[in-house]
Amino acid sequence: MSTEPNTSAADTQISETPISDSPASEALAVEAPTTESAPAAEALPDIQLHHSANITPPAAPQVRIELPRVLDLGCGILARLVLQAPKEKSKALFKRLKAGEVISLGNLTLGEQVKIQLKLLLDHRAYEGPGFNSEVFRASVDQLIHKIAPRLRARQDLSIRSDNQGSVLFDIPAGVRVKGHLNVMMVVLDLQIPGEITMRLSYFEPSQFQVKE
Repeated sequence: MSTEPNTSAADTQISETPISDSPASEALAVEAPTTESAPAAEALPDIQLHHSANITPPAAPQVRIELPRVLDLGCGILARLVLQAPKEKSKALFKRLKAGEVISLGNLTLGEQVKIQLKLLLDHRAYEGPGFNSEVFRASVDQLIHKIAPRLRARQDLSIRSDNQGSVLFDIPAGVRVKGHLNVMMVVLDLQIPGEITMRLSYFEPSQFQVKE
């Protein structure tokens, strides 16, 4: 199926092409900005958590959901929509997300009977520095996927944490530096609404992190 984001795509089935199926050597590099007004985003591969976020150990969900599978499929869709799509489409998606729109991506079928609507949201309130634009967003997503994909392929621990409100954090920070400002993105899955999962791309307060020199 097409993964073109559509807020009315409640009955659209998501094509199951997880990011872990992509070859490890496949390049998803972000091209350098071509205009002087677009600040360059420097990738920071060695982000380390400075102190724990205010979250509690994972709570047992009422419905059994394979969180790694949801993350895997979600990252596969994210790679196609943000990194592999034509720049015009990627930029249009970014504008919608930056404006606060919740994008409906379609349905995930988990198991034989459980159908979940997957949505996408961007939380950039903690972003710091000038020029938060589509190029910076693409650089953040590129780093995020390069951090997550190897763990999924190797079936490594995904550092899953949750709170009492039904949100699950994958504590895998991906950082970029924009004109000296550190910005760190992680993935949160919001599970509060039955039958829905919102994949929230969230920037976190930079003071929580330090860069390994």
